[in-house]
Amino acid sequence: MKKQGIVHGQNGTALIITLLLVTVLMSLAVEFAYEVYIEAAALSNWQNAQKASLLSRSGQTLSLNYIKDFKNQPYTYQKGIDVPVEKTFDENGSLTIKVIDENSKFNINSIIYPNGLTNEKALSSLQKLLEYLNIHPSLAMFIADWIDPDSEPRAQDSEYKAKNSYLWSIEELKFIPMLRENKVFETIKPFITVYGNGFININTAELPVLASLHKDMTKTLAEKIIDYRESFPFEDKTHIVRVSGLEDIGIQMQDTITTKSSDFRVITTATVNEIIRVVESVLNTSLSVQYWRET
Repeated sequence: MKKQGIVHGQNGTALIITLLLVTVLMSLAVEFAYEVYIEAAALSNWQNAQKASLLSRSGQTLSLNYIKDFKNQPYTYQKGIDVPVEKTFDENGSLTIKVIDENSKFNINSIIYPNGLTNEKALSSLQKLLEYLNIHPSLAMFIADWIDPDSEPRAQDSEYKAKNSYLWSIEELKFIPMLRENKVFETIKPFITVYGNGFININTAELPVLASLHKDMTKTLAEKIIDYRESFPFEDKTHIVRVSGLEDIGIQMQDTITTKSSDFRVITTATVNEIIRVVESVLNTSLSVQYWRET
């Protein structure tokens, strides 16, 4: 009986050891399979990301055709185009191209001349733009001091840590204390730029920008410009005087307006198997790149 008990004990121990070994092996197998799965998923995501990135860059190249077309037109009357490219790139691939006219916006850098002096007319337009957007016009002084090369403040603390140089991106405005409040920046963002020649395209500018073009410009007159161009896009900037009420003001505005745009923001968005890549650039009609960002 004693010997039989020893045998049973040994068998039980062997069974426990076997179960432990099986458990360890199963854990190793599961861990290995999981690592293989993770690596395979990572590789797949990487491949999809590379495809999406290349596809988005291809969209930038494709956009050149639209910009070339804008260049060949006698005037520009579209603020932007949004084009889903109707072509099968991959089983689950898609591409959209968005082209935005930067000359439809107010160029912040235009408030300071290259020699460092203030462009009073442009500064006044910026103040009017801010007023129209229900933002205190004194913010224009802070922006001017941020850009101009001197250290003379136009308002209290307006020269604090100022860049004293032209902006490379409108995002830099967030460094100005009065613009750190995101709501203020997001309100003004759609209507300003740092690109272009400083001329505003009256065929594509939105109401707030049009309302800022002259000290005597009213919302009603700006709306008349929009109504007029919907039927008769301006082929020449001198045609602005054809709008009722702008016979005199229109003449004074002609040194700040244009009817043909030269700078465009291009945003291409590519999706491959739910992986998204976006390329954003600013190009001019000479097809030179002024800005490029990939996300």
